[in-house]
Amino acid sequence: MSKRAVLAILALTTSALIFAATARASCLPATAAEQRTRADVIFDGVALDGPTATGEQRFRVTRYRKGSGPAIVRVQTGTVRRADGTGSTTSVAIVVKRGERWRIFARGAAWKILQTNVCDGSRRL
Repeated sequence: MSKRAVLAILALTTSALIFAATARASCLPATAAEQRTRADVIFDGVALDGPTATGEQRFRVTRYRKGSGPAIVRVQTGTVRRADGTGSTTSVAIVVKRGERWRIFARGAAWKILQTNVCDGSRRL
């Protein structure tokens, strides 16, 4: 791996950690009950992808906790990673790695592309 690629990965990882820490500070305080009420869909699932060029990641649902839908769902997580090693993340993005287990609190319909972020309550299990 080239030095430039290593530096790009290091910068992306560092940024993600910093943004994750500051994201909680940028969220309006919400109780678990408020997060549940706001979510259209809540599910436990396993990430099938890491960050993608579109910012959409697929999850295999292991259990719907609110709502229903297909076994595989697409979720806009706010984290983008391109093939050349560049990418971006928002201050409230969730940073998901392939194979990780997550509880996703999402807005939208499970048959379309769901939207989530740390303020919604999505978290790694």
